[in-house]
Amino acid sequence: MDEPRVPLTPDEAKAALAMIEETTRQMRRMAAHGGTPYFILVWGIVWVLGFGAGHFVRDPNILSKIWLVLDVLGLLGTLYIVRRIRKSGIHWQSGATVGWFWMALVLYAGLFIYVTRPTGMLLSMVIALWAMFGYVVSGLFYRSRFLSTLGLVVTAFIVVGYIIFPAWFNLWMAILGGGSLVAAGLYILWAWR
Repeated sequence: MDEPRVPLTPDEAKAALAMIEETTRQMRRMAAHGGTPYFILVWGIVWVLGFGAGHFVRDPNILSKIWLVLDVLGLLGTLYIVRRIRKSGIHWQSGATVGWFWMALVLYAGLFIYVTRPTGMLLSMVIALWAMFGYVVSGLFYRSRFLSTLGLVVTAFIVVGYIIFPAWFNLWMAILGGGSLVAAGLYILWAWR
C-alpha cells in the first residue's frame, strides 16, 4: 500500500523548480562547450553550399562531385571538432553513444537509399529527412527540446519545399534548411554560454 503523499510547501516547490532550471542551464552550457553548436554549424554550412549549388548546377555528375567534396569536408570538420573536444578535457560520457547513434543512422540511411534507389530531388529530400530524424532523436536522448524542435521545424521546411516549391526546392533547402541549422548553431553559441 502506498503511503499518503505530503504536498510540497511553497518553499520546497520553489527549490525544486530552481534545481530544475539550474540543471537545464548546466545541460545547455555543457552542450555549448561540447561540440553541439559546431556540429550544427558545420553541417548547416554544408547544406547551404550543397543545396545552393543544386539550384544553380544542372549537371548531376558535377553536382554529385560537389556534394561528395562538401560531405567529406563536413566529415573532416566533424572529426576535427571531436578531436578538439577530447583535447580540451571535456568529458561528455554520452558523446560516444551519440556518435555511434549517428554512425548507425548513416549506415541505415545508406542501406535505405541503396534499396529504394531514389534519385534527384527525392534523394535530397530523403537524406535531409534522415538527418532531421537524427536531430529529433538526439534531442530526445539529451532531453533537449531545442534540438528536437530544430529537427521538427526543418523537417516541416523539407516537406513543404518538396511538395509546394519543387522548382525551388534546392534554393529553399539552402536558405531555410541550411540557414536554420547555421542560425541554430550560432544561437547556441551565443545564448547557451
